[in-house]
Amino acid sequence: MPGMAETDIATDIVASASGLSGALDTAASPFAPRPRLAMRTLRLIGLDAAITAIAGFICFAMFQPIGQFTSSPVVIPMVCLTVSLILCYFERGLYAPSEVVSRHLPWRRVTVGWLQAVAIGTFIAVCEATLSGSWISGPTATVLFGMWLPTFLVVGYLALVAARMLRLRFHAGSEPLNRTVIIGEKAPIHDLLFRIRTSRRRGFDVIGIVEHGLPTTERQTMLGLPMFDDIAVLERMIRQDAVDTVLVALPWSAGDEMRAIIDRISMAPVDVYIYPGMNGLHLPLRQANRAFDLPLLMACTRPIGGWGASVKRAEDVALSLALLLFISPVMLTIAAAIKLTSKGPVLFRQRRLGYNNRVIEVLKFRSMFTHLSDADASLQSFRGDKRVTPVGAWLRKSSLDELPQLLNVLKGDMSLVGPRPHALATTAGGLALEEAVPIYSSRHRVKPGITGWAQVNGYRGALDSVDKIVHRVNHDLYYIENWSLGFDFKILWRTAKLVFADDNAF
Repeated sequence: MPGMAETDIATDIVASASGLSGALDTAASPFAPRPRLAMRTLRLIGLDAAITAIAGFICFAMFQPIGQFTSSPVVIPMVCLTVSLILCYFERGLYAPSEVVSRHLPWRRVTVGWLQAVAIGTFIAVCEATLSGSWISGPTATVLFGMWLPTFLVVGYLALVAARMLRLRFHAGSEPLNRTVIIGEKAPIHDLLFRIRTSRRRGFDVIGIVEHGLPTTERQTMLGLPMFDDIAVLERMIRQDAVDTVLVALPWSAGDEMRAIIDRISMAPVDVYIYPGMNGLHLPLRQANRAFDLPLLMACTRPIGGWGASVKRAEDVALSLALLLFISPVMLTIAAAIKLTSKGPVLFRQRRLGYNNRVIEVLKFRSMFTHLSDADASLQSFRGDKRVTPVGAWLRKSSLDELPQLLNVLKGDMSLVGPRPHALATTAGGLALEEAVPIYSSRHRVKPGITGWAQVNGYRGALDSVDKIVHRVNHDLYYIENWSLGFDFKILWRTAKLVFADDNAF
């Protein structure tokens, strides 16, 4: 039957997404894991830098013996030109995500950026030479400005263009880089798909459609794309990292439906744009959003994404390794104290909700008697809790029981700073956390942390009231929306000061 394959795809997606701990089977699924655009961008930057350096070396070899290269007057200008090229290309948007995945060569910007980089690099090199009083006149000036620079201007440009054209040729058949699902009504969806498919920039790779209000029995395919049953299927796909972007294509008259859809899917780590029936407004394409050649309104964006995610991951790995090396004697001492004072393992594994509502196993030093341990925290600890060992009481008071979570950070399940993960059975005032705070799941748009903004502001300890979880969620969302590297260091510093002076820990 026509459309059967697409329907089976949707069924497989639903089946693989059932359960919080179910992992997406990337071997069987047509939806690849989220692409690492940051790594692709770094490779493109490396390609440009390498081509520039190689072209400079070849141009030198055309006029001088290769053995004299390291002491030649072209080395400093070549370094200046290479750095200038990367900065100029950044400034002209040639390393933007839409350009990294584009199938077209932006000739004008590549050319203007190259000329700009050569001019800036030459100016910096001349200034440096003037200040140092070296190779500004005589034979060296003839070699540098009369032969090497004009040749490098042409050879370097041709090499850059050739390398980028070869990259586009081999990149054309790559996997989807911005897996997009469109949800909306038929007419706006058709118009939006037309604009996406005729756009010169590869902004979105549409992998499916959810037609709002259409009966499930009538859903098969639309314009060659699979149609998913409803927004619940879309949510499950997002939770399994099968979707990067959602485009909401509804007319202005459907404002209430649009708001309900956005409120529902914006609690997951996904970019959401609105395309509200722009065909009815007859807007010319030249007035479209510059980033994607489309008239889109951004409703919400994936927090701590792109370069920010790479920087935060580098921060986590570097600081975690440093801390583990520095405190390893302390951890060994704690492990020995636990082993000598009570029976059972040194480490305690507790299942908690992590990034994108996935279940992770958080490591802690065991602070309770083994036979009284509660893996899902169905009963939260309290002051004078008889389940806690004498050593465990001190560990909880000082938060040293959390130290093994540095291993979770290195593994990638957690971050040093982020919303604290809660055990599966945690409640607040007798209510499930999602019932107490409807937007609770939105804190899972980033990795959980060992410490967080809520903790350093006094909101830790038992959740014996709804008010406490409300304050925690508010602080967590503030952190998510205002993240910066400096903010992380501020929280880490305040955490260090609280280790031995927090009355809320027990």
